[in-house]
Amino acid sequence: MAMTIGGGLIWLAEFEPGYVLFQYQGWSIEMSLIVFAVIFVLLVIASYMGLRSLVILKQAPGRLASWQSGRRLRRANKSLTLGLITLEEGRWAEAERLLLSYAGHSETPLLHYLAAARAAQKQKAAERRDSYLRLAHETTDGADIAVGVVQAELQLAANQKEQALATLQHLREVSPKHPYVLQLLQQLYSDMNEWQGVKDVLPDLRKRNVLDSAGVKLLSTEATVGQLEAATAKEDWHSVSEIWQQAPTKIRHSEGMLNSYVISLNLQGKGKEAGPLVEAYMNKGWSDKLVYQYGLIQLDDLAAQLARAEKWMNQHNDNPWILLTVGRLLKANKEWVKAEAILRESILYGPRGETYQELAEVLTLEGSSYLQITEVYQKGLALMLSRHDSSIRS
Repeated sequence: MAMTIGGGLIWLAEFEPGYVLFQYQGWSIEMSLIVFAVIFVLLVIASYMGLRSLVILKQAPGRLASWQSGRRLRRANKSLTLGLITLEEGRWAEAERLLLSYAGHSETPLLHYLAAARAAQKQKAAERRDSYLRLAHETTDGADIAVGVVQAELQLAANQKEQALATLQHLREVSPKHPYVLQLLQQLYSDMNEWQGVKDVLPDLRKRNVLDSAGVKLLSTEATVGQLEAATAKEDWHSVSEIWQQAPTKIRHSEGMLNSYVISLNLQGKGKEAGPLVEAYMNKGWSDKLVYQYGLIQLDDLAAQLARAEKWMNQHNDNPWILLTVGRLLKANKEWVKAEAILRESILYGPRGETYQELAEVLTLEGSSYLQITEVYQKGLALMLSRHDSSIRS
């Protein structure tokens, strides 16, 4: 290309050389047109190169900074990936170091600090954990819910229930409709036996489809039973009555609710009210718990009570709970020989410490030998001490 242009200029010079004259005051410069053209082109090229060099020099610091920033960003991404892999492998201290090494240069510092908080939690370093959570909150706008949820999960994992409750309650204020916050709050309320709190979040759990209708019904029943048991433990009989009366009919007819209420009535000496409730339930279904409670109830007509229990026993003659109940009622009716036989049968299908105790008492009433009675007591005691003895009281 350059040779073509040079050849053209030479041809022009030979064809029509011409000249250029510059005059300034007393000075004058004359040159051929071709020489002027060459000088002009060289000046233009030199000017362009000079300006280009100045631009490059001016942009150099920015380009260097951009290159360094990109390099740090690549390292940050690599440290995040390696840190997460190491965290999943269970190398907590190394994961924490990797996650923090370039967190300040990452486009997503939130992910670095949240993962580092989990690594610190695994090392039981609560102060470092909370520090990383604060950094996650400070470095990322709009991440309040994400940081709060992770904080609550870590507090729950560390069994810091009060702190987790405060965190979740705050999150609910910030985002009342957040389904996972509602779920965590419900689980924590249940774990803490805060049954009124469970009832408070139930409507939102239903609206946000966190629980289906069956789950809502089950949780509602559990919460009402929990409230009833708490009132029973405090011997707050007024509250017991109020909870029972205010409970929906379906909940009152559930096994758990009815069992807890029967226990409460027995403790109040109101077994006469409890008996018909158990009988009504047993006419429609079966419950080991209610069968057990029926043996602890003292009704006015003991013969009728025993007859009902024996009828149930005939339908479930291998069930240790109904056999225990019938044995108790036979003992109360002073039919000791039959009581002994039924209680031994109950032990055969499911040995329990209290069944041995009932049998020992029957043997005592029958006038059995001291050695025989002592042996039965010892078996029952050994069973209870071995912690293999199950209970169905609640």
